[in-house]
Amino acid sequence: MPDAATIPFHLLRPLWLLALVPVVAVVLLVRWRESVTARWGGVIAPHLLKNLIVTPGRTWGISPIYLVAIAMTLGIVALSGPTWRRELPPFVEDKAPLMIALAVSSSMGRTDVAPSRLERAKQKIRDLLAARAGARTGLIAYAGSAHLVMPLTEDRAVIEPFLAALAPGLMPSDGKNATAALALATQSLASEPVAGTILVVADDLGNADGAALRQAAGRNSLAMLGVSPPQDGGSSPLDAVRVTVDNADIRALERRIETRFQSAQGDAFGTQWRDEGVWLLLPVALLSLLWFRRGTTVAWLLALFMLQAWPAQAQDAPRFADWWLTPDQQGRLAFDRGDYATAAKRFADPMWRGMAAYRAFDFLTAAQEFSHVDSVEGHFALGNAQAQNHAYEKAITAYDEVLKAQPDHAAAKVNRAIVVAALKAKEDKRRKQEDQDAPPPDLKADEMKVDPDQKGGKKIQVKADDLTTAGAAEAWMRQVQTSPADFLKLKFAIQAATGAPR
Repeated sequence: MPDAATIPFHLLRPLWLLALVPVVAVVLLVRWRESVTARWGGVIAPHLLKNLIVTPGRTWGISPIYLVAIAMTLGIVALSGPTWRRELPPFVEDKAPLMIALAVSSSMGRTDVAPSRLERAKQKIRDLLAARAGARTGLIAYAGSAHLVMPLTEDRAVIEPFLAALAPGLMPSDGKNATAALALATQSLASEPVAGTILVVADDLGNADGAALRQAAGRNSLAMLGVSPPQDGGSSPLDAVRVTVDNADIRALERRIETRFQSAQGDAFGTQWRDEGVWLLLPVALLSLLWFRRGTTVAWLLALFMLQAWPAQAQDAPRFADWWLTPDQQGRLAFDRGDYATAAKRFADPMWRGMAAYRAFDFLTAAQEFSHVDSVEGHFALGNAQAQNHAYEKAITAYDEVLKAQPDHAAAKVNRAIVVAALKAKEDKRRKQEDQDAPPPDLKADEMKVDPDQKGGKKIQVKADDLTTAGAAEAWMRQVQTSPADFLKLKFAIQAATGAPR
């Protein structure tokens, strides 16, 4: 027998449907009392009554009792929690980590796609970065070899100058080694708690085999943006989105990235059914408009409702939304449109109030709110907020509470390991600083000793081979003030010479 987890449409709270029984009973009772037979049956003999009943001409209209019954039915169905789609838990990232592998081969310099294949690819990558504002994205350039241009970062402004500098002349060798690019992207995404997406932006993939590409991608999803013209006639082992003159290609890519990521997130952290009952409030509101007609007595009810919604304290100005929406409903509206600071003030529920404050980067307030939520979700959220506050010991305690209740909580395990590492690094840094500040035990203050046998210091001769070591090259390049193009060209050359993919 299928359960709710496998049925797309079901009710979260089906017992609310029992409330339909009294609604039906009241409707039948009212209709019976309105009948002539019920009102006069006890006074006039039945054989006379049927001859005295005068049936008026039929006119169009709906009895108010039916309007009330329909509105109440819709409200009860809304309370039963109809749902047909899932959503991720609040503290699971809703933006997919993305590694972009950009082909910088000589064929990307062709101008059959204006202004050129490479420049169009760069434009599309910029559009994708803008559409994914706040999401973590990395960049890889590849031709005959693959090179990491920028690791995962949320700041697209860091990526753009290096993206603009990429050109075929910077690459150590020409070619279409997409497999190496995917392997490097997989390596960069290996530390992610869930699978990410690798986007290949290229005119074609050369002789690459689809099975080899998917094997190189590992657990990560694959997507491709093809920048060759339609008449090029080339085929791709990947299901590519063709570049367009508008943003249709970017929207298609973003949907693919988010859909695959949410599926992976759901497998790792679990999902929850989204309550869609709120959509039934719209027809209920439309039905309520039918009461505003001549002869109704709804005006005093509206006045009473507004009087009850008026704040108890005179100095508080009334808000129109307070007459129609609860504080949590107002907070959710602000939360959904990204106004987290306002949402944190509107919510009455401490969990949602903390979530809004967390999204607004007010981690102190978030921690205070989460401390009032005694549940697994509350402890997990508290650990996240305390970690953001650099209160690592408190964060570890909160994660321990989560793992005590749910030993297999994957997100708590990952976050706890990160916080433990951060705490260790903090302690190591503090001890190192204390060791540096402490004077040597055998020297007095301001006393200096010179080794007489050194004779001016030791001379070190630097060989050319020393510059090709990965560590020395990276340290040297960090000190060089140069253009992004010169920096990338030198970095790629050193990596190619040393065989270091990073």
